[in-house]
Amino acid sequence: MRTLLIILTALFILSLPVSGQDKKSDPRYDGKSKTTKNDWKGSDEEEKDTLVRRVEFGLNFGAYFANKYSANFYNGTPGNVNNNVDYIMSNPTWYREIQQLLGMSATDLVIVEGYPLDMHYNVAFSGGLFVRVNFTRRHGLFLQANYSQLRAADVITLWVNPDNTYLTYPDIRMEQVIGKEGRVMIDFGYQLSFPLKSKINFFIQAGATMCYTQVIKSIFVVEGTEYNLVQIYGNQGIQPGTNQQTYNINLNAFGFGGYLGVGAGIPLTDMFGIEPGFFAHYYPVNLEGYTDFKPSFGIYLRLLLSFGQAGD
Repeated sequence: MRTLLIILTALFILSLPVSGQDKKSDPRYDGKSKTTKNDWKGSDEEEKDTLVRRVEFGLNFGAYFANKYSANFYNGTPGNVNNNVDYIMSNPTWYREIQQLLGMSATDLVIVEGYPLDMHYNVAFSGGLFVRVNFTRRHGLFLQANYSQLRAADVITLWVNPDNTYLTYPDIRMEQVIGKEGRVMIDFGYQLSFPLKSKINFFIQAGATMCYTQVIKSIFVVEGTEYNLVQIYGNQGIQPGTNQQTYNINLNAFGFGGYLGVGAGIPLTDMFGIEPGFFAHYYPVNLEGYTDFKPSFGIYLRLLLSFGQAGD
């Protein structure tokens, strides 16, 4: 957060109007006439950072490229707390079902031979709401909330009958592990704009981010049959024919970090406009065992509706 504050301070200082300009170096000064206050206000509207009373509302549509680091939360390894394949394989009922699904007898042995250690998220759609308050033509504050649903999938290697000596090659089966999660990302920050005479303006944004991550699904899929890796039945697993108590296992988390973005504002009318842009997040997802800060990225197209008018 200290780095973020330094960036915000630097952007503010750079945006301040330069004072103490040498009047004689200005092409509007003819060396004869006296100057007044109005002579130094600037002749082009594009050169003046005028005060405004303008509020803008927007809809965000884009793509989110989440960092793959926390995708390994869904890989089923024993190190993942409350979310691993050992929980399924150690339960006699589920283990026997898996044997049957694989076409094995009750005396056949099935062991986990390997886990995926480099899982990643698919590129996900992102959408949300945006509001910005402009205080001048160059300075404003923004608040936005976006939602994205991420999916990570890979395969676990199962070795069937490892003690069989009559097979030339090991009987290896590949079965999927799949994770789905939803992220709500709320960004609040400062925007510095660079208006052009064409009325297009480029901008940079910096701010703070809060990310709420909700685990929607974490499953082990064997021949089309899904097994929930979340230990909602505790250490005992499922017991057929019993009315078992289930536990509320909270695998959701909050993470706080920073936001940086760049984009271009393209007005279509006085009230409507679009803004294509790019941004980077830097925060910890904070799912158990995955608490490091990592960068994620996104692109968007924003549809804007503006209210208010510029003033002097």
